Amino acid sequence: MASLVSSWSSEVKSIPEKYVVPLEKRVNADVPIGKHIPVIDLSQSSTHCIQQIIKASADFGLFQVINHGVSETLMVDALSVCKEFFNLPIEDKAKFVEKDEGLSDFEPSIDQRPKLYIEKEYTPNKDGSNTNNVKDTVFWKDTFGHGCHPLTQDVINSWPEKPQKYREVIGEYALELRKLSLRILDLMCEGLGLEVGYFSQEHSQTQLMVTHHYPQCPDPNSTIGIGEHCDGALINLVQQELSGLHVRDKDGKWFGVEPIPGALVVINGLILKVVTNGKLSAGVHRVVTNSTSDRTSLGSLISPIECTIEPAKTLINEKNPPLFKSFSYTEYLGYYFSDTTEIEAALKPYKL
Repeated sequence: MASLVSSWSSEVKSIPEKYVVPLEKRVNADVPIGKHIPVIDLSQSSTHCIQQIIKASADFGLFQVINHGVSETLMVDALSVCKEFFNLPIEDKAKFVEKDEGLSDFEPSIDQRPKLYIEKEYTPNKDGSNTNNVKDTVFWKDTFGHGCHPLTQDVINSWPEKPQKYREVIGEYALELRKLSLRILDLMCEGLGLEVGYFSQEHSQTQLMVTHHYPQCPDPNSTIGIGEHCDGALINLVQQELSGLHVRDKDGKWFGVEPIPGALVVINGLILKVVTNGKLSAGVHRVVTNSTSDRTSLGSLISPIECTIEPAKTLINEKNPPLFKSFSYTEYLGYYFSDTTEIEAALKPYKL
């Protein structure tokens, strides 16, 4: 437990070596806020929302939504109990840490059991294997994740008993975010000409709730909360309170995603890019730390479990040939959790 960043970060005045980002990978923590990043009001007509969602998904792979139907009180409560969890004494969190070092080897947890860890990023060996002696970066954050769908009593009982309201609040929050995710996906379907509900079955078999806690950092420009990447899931809904989330636009420029009270950030994943045959982009994003306060964010990732991933046949024709071949989702996860040499390295074996 001692290696959890939050357990020691307040006591140091400089960054420990293993958290220092190599010079060639360092990023500017202070990028301009992207005022042009779409903020979509879901109370508008569906036609208008669809047009905005499709354009934002093509341009950024990311957008924000407001008036989305999730209670602001519930959002405040969810963030609050997650912050409380990270502030618990070490003994209350210890059972969720699998290893003494608390490090994640980027191995997927198919059963989505609760897990508390810090993330390390590896560069694969030349033969494609991923071994622990090839360290790249350890991220300046603690992460707690667990499954939320299907939301059975056994799943809920595996969640923390403390804070007292965690199970009640996060259970309700997870249901609301799943409902909203499927609503947004249906709007995408309408905009693309896919059958409404296309994503609601095998493509969305699981939901993973992930809380990232980025402790105050003495030197934000020497470390990183999480490096630039695309989510491996179908779609991710993120609640943020403070700035720190950056998105890369199609011209390669980075912008901060403005924290808007009551808004949720929608980040398209790589699976959505494949199924839409590249019509929608996956959001390239990263998170930086800051020197003045802790930052906590909540993510709700919708994903398949075991199914075949391929471009939707409705979107394929002579003028729009498939950009990807069919592949197993579980096989793809093996690439996603091991190869970080490129933003979309996990898709390389499947590109046509």
